[in-house]
Amino acid sequence: MKLSQDENKLVLINGMFNMANTLSQVFVNVYLYEYTGSLVVMSIYTIIRIGLFPFAFTFGGKVSSKLPFSVTITTGLLFIIGSLAFILTQQDLLSTFTFAAYIVAVLTGIGEGLYWFSINTCNQLVPSIESRGQYLANIGVLNNITALVAPLLASLLITISGSDNAGYINIFRLVIVIYIVIVVISVGLKVKASGNSFRILDCLSLHHPSWRFAMTSVFFYGVRDGLTLTLSGLLIYDATASSGTLYSNLLAFFSVAAIIAFYVLGKKMTMRNMFKIFCWGAFLMITSTLVLVWFNNIAAAIYFGVTNAIATAIYNNPFVIMMMSIINGFPKSNHVGRVIAKETYQSLGRCFGMALIVACYFLFPTGRTYLLVSVTLCSLCPLVVVWLVKRYDAKYQLFANGDKQ
Repeated sequence: MKLSQDENKLVLINGMFNMANTLSQVFVNVYLYEYTGSLVVMSIYTIIRIGLFPFAFTFGGKVSSKLPFSVTITTGLLFIIGSLAFILTQQDLLSTFTFAAYIVAVLTGIGEGLYWFSINTCNQLVPSIESRGQYLANIGVLNNITALVAPLLASLLITISGSDNAGYINIFRLVIVIYIVIVVISVGLKVKASGNSFRILDCLSLHHPSWRFAMTSVFFYGVRDGLTLTLSGLLIYDATASSGTLYSNLLAFFSVAAIIAFYVLGKKMTMRNMFKIFCWGAFLMITSTLVLVWFNNIAAAIYFGVTNAIATAIYNNPFVIMMMSIINGFPKSNHVGRVIAKETYQSLGRCFGMALIVACYFLFPTGRTYLLVSVTLCSLCPLVVVWLVKRYDAKYQLFANGDKQ
């Protein structure tokens, strides 16, 4: 199916941001981890970063009721650029004070919140029901092509820079350039919200049965998803004996698996086989982080990378399509508020997962016990999501009938 001009622009924006985000966030996490040396500090960093999302979503929602989404995309990217500029210019502060990492978290959280609000709302509003599967498959393929190019490029920059830290700084400079290009592309987007006002508290309310199911599922989905934002990457980094080049090459290898998975998914997945595919994805999601945290060696890192890459296609995509279908069941004038609510509940789930890691650190202060307990509990959350989806699908037959409540 041929996509519209706005759909193609959004696919390109998604892909370019994914490349820049892969380059920046993975290596921002590693860069800050080198200074802090603490997975707990990095978990708190993630809580601050993700905890700001709901506030950025709400602000973006109010702005987008009057201005096009290109404004909120640009504003978000400027905040992210500001966080990278802070890292580039405040290295002495980062090496002396832990709180400096939290400043990066604040700038990044506001910026990413505005960007993800904008792009997720556009992803909801722009594709038609007929083009949605192809649209998401195209985004998945391009995202994973850029995710393949990004670590290879990072490995090259680290190699020619003479040291890992010098390479990270050159990576951040390149990322700033990519973000500027995305800003230029986003200016041409013709996507606007309905202009109708909405009350975020009404959208956060769980009185509607299908919405209560959806947001409960999104919360538990977010708990496990939070592990991949920071912690899993740092565990892989530890497994590679802190080698930036080997780490980059592994990320490239994982991206190849994801590209193949998204390509096959685009050809094979239908509404009728989606739940079965979704269940297999949940199984891979669970085992990937369990193996990584319990064994934490190169073999475990490779297992995590491959299975997580495949699961991203066969667990995430059906879940996203299902949530889009449920939101489409509500009046279109309310879609912006519903997207904000969905992202808020997902952020709460992610923060809960990170907070569980911090809590377990104080409950089990010796060795790696806190990691084993907390990551195991977070990793099992896809079981809860599958159970909820099965109950919902038995009642509404969403996977069989598409947009129907």
